Amino acid sequence: MKFVGPAFHHKALRHVSGRLRNRGFSLMELMIALVVIGILMSISMPAYREYMIRANQAAAKAVLMDVSSRQEQYLVKAGRFTCSNPATVPPDSDSDQAPTCTHLVSSDGALALLRYTIPTEVIQNFDITLTAGTLPATYSVVAMRGLPTFRVSASGKAGTIQAGSPAAGATTEYSINQFGLKLPVSAW
Repeated sequence: MKFVGPAFHHKALRHVSGRLRNRGFSLMELMIALVVIGILMSISMPAYREYMIRANQAAAKAVLMDVSSRQEQYLVKAGRFTCSNPATVPPDSDSDQAPTCTHLVSSDGALALLRYTIPTEVIQNFDITLTAGTLPATYSVVAMRGLPTFRVSASGKAGTIQAGSPAAGATTEYSINQFGLKLPVSAW
């Protein structure tokens, strides 16, 4: 039989000590982990929020550009701009043009006369308004009087991350008109 001696005793204690150590975390270790997670969250959440705001704004601007393009196509076909869905326009009527009409796009995002549906992520965060009409006879530029006009705009919905878009202290909506003028100019 072999003599084990003090070396065996030391090895056995290390094994028992390691087994006890692996039972769980101490309260201090858990507190440190929670503090580190809290610091990381406080840094990352505002950055993520800003990223989401910018992404939603880019999507809204793309929708406005698409609606503007579709309005131009509609003008070529019908000789006027539109702001209504067929269900709201009486048959053989020009009521969606004279003198001005405004259509707040519903939650389904459908613009049937333009054959376009606004993506869900945009319609959930923005109110999209389409206005069409003609320039009045009193318009300052005589050559443009009576010309068809439109304006499509997007403003952040209250209670969403986009509330108050595009920026605090500035105009609270993006818009584009028949001339391609995009407002606010600094936000495009």
